Amino acid sequence: MPKMSMNEVTTFRWSFIEDVIAFSKAGLDGIGVWRNKIAEFGEERAVELLQEYDLSVSSLSWAGGFTGTNGYSYREMVDDARDAIRLAGDMRAACLVLISGGRNGHTVNHSRRLLCEALAELGDFAAEHQVELALQPSREELCGHWSFLSSIDHVMDILDACDHPYVGMAFDTFHLAGEADIVSRIGAILPYVNTVQLSDSGSAPRTLTDRVMLGDGRLPLVGIIDAFERGGYDGFFDVGIWSDRLWKSNYDRVIDRCRLRFDRLLLDAAGQKTPQAIPSK
Repeated sequence: MPKMSMNEVTTFRWSFIEDVIAFSKAGLDGIGVWRNKIAEFGEERAVELLQEYDLSVSSLSWAGGFTGTNGYSYREMVDDARDAIRLAGDMRAACLVLISGGRNGHTVNHSRRLLCEALAELGDFAAEHQVELALQPSREELCGHWSFLSSIDHVMDILDACDHPYVGMAFDTFHLAGEADIVSRIGAILPYVNTVQLSDSGSAPRTLTDRVMLGDGRLPLVGIIDAFERGGYDGFFDVGIWSDRLWKSNYDRVIDRCRLRFDRLLLDAAGQKTPQAIPSK
């Protein structure tokens, strides 16, 4: 059966311990861990808590910024990513999500060289810790300072150049579902996908937090899930909804609605009708 995890960004105001307890109580298959919540809680305590609640880690977010966009040097960000890989290994996380960093005044070729050099070193280190790396592209109009990779083709170009078995991609529906023929392309890229991140949005989001509950937007989520299922994808579908509106609401209800909406998407992907009404609030 498809595995659903909840990314901690969805419950933005909750602490790490609140997330773990609530996600476990809700019967979720896994948790997408956010590093800033771990920093506040403590890494060793976090690993112990996840083991206590027997909650699988679908992904750890995030590391990267190798081009210096955030004011840190290349070496500092590679070392930070190595720390994140160690933590992901201790958590037995399915993958660590990586962000390239924006161009930051570099030429495109120099930005690519910096990223490929980082991935070569980190790929070998990730192999030692049995952690897959998932490089995430981002919408150019919203995330140019975060990533100079804004399409599947951009990521595949890097993966081809890097050619490392522990380096793949993160498929985020918010960032990628607007691409032409996205559903038909999934079969070809599926071997490189280490995590699928689910959220919905309207046709022209203005900010990163313009995401909405699954099924309330216009993204072809049913077709995307169906394509991954037909292709044999056995990883997590990680629900991560960046939404100013949802962040202000009752998180227990948000979790319940996400589970119900995900189940309905699965039924629709299988060509079935949902057996129960889905609450609107």
